Amino acid sequence: MKLIGLLGGLGWESTSLYYRMLNELTRKELGGDHAARILLHSVNNGAIREAGSKGDSSGVVSILCEAGRSLKAGGADFLVLATNSMHRYAEQIEEAAGIELLHISDVTSAQVRQAGHRVVGLLGTRATMESDFYSRHLGASSGAKVICPGPRDRIEVDRIIFDELDRGIMRNGSREFTARLIDDLCRKGAEAIVLGCSELTTIISPAPGAVQYYDTTRLHAQAAVHRALEVSYA
Repeated sequence: MKLIGLLGGLGWESTSLYYRMLNELTRKELGGDHAARILLHSVNNGAIREAGSKGDSSGVVSILCEAGRSLKAGGADFLVLATNSMHRYAEQIEEAAGIELLHISDVTSAQVRQAGHRVVGLLGTRATMESDFYSRHLGASSGAKVICPGPRDRIEVDRIIFDELDRGIMRNGSREFTARLIDDLCRKGAEAIVLGCSELTTIISPAPGAVQYYDTTRLHAQAAVHRALEVSYA
């Protein structure tokens, strides 16, 4: 079993979710008392947020690259970045670490390609929705087009994630708001919805017969376990 280098702390809630999923999925694959081999480097999310708020992207990249190098030095066979939004720096982290980074968009693209979806809606943090890593990877791999909510709605989704969901607050008004966004995306042609933030799964629950959802966190964790066990996930 390969050693998974988990780059977490962005925030720690999503890291704990990854840790649980990686172990649950490993046990499901192997049975018994088997667990994933994980090396965790948890960064200080406060420092990341502070640098980001000042527009210091190089400071953010420096912290993440150092974490990647630390994981390689500790013996990790590949990296898993336990957040969606920081995948916009995936190439820099992978180059600095010198080992493979399992990209969340590639994993999602494989599933979208299998399903044959041509247009998918994306929900996540504002940074995720306004970055191009999903559109680039999905477009290159599956030919799918990615559509997002408008600027004002992106700001509100961002607020819900950071001011509510990150703090364990789940409001009915936010559930209704995201449900309306999903309806709007479907009216604009989305055949499936990519949940590009682990926290959104706490207020978005697929109903029977509803549009297909891609829980990117779970897909990423599944792919990491398959990679560690050298099982194909595509």
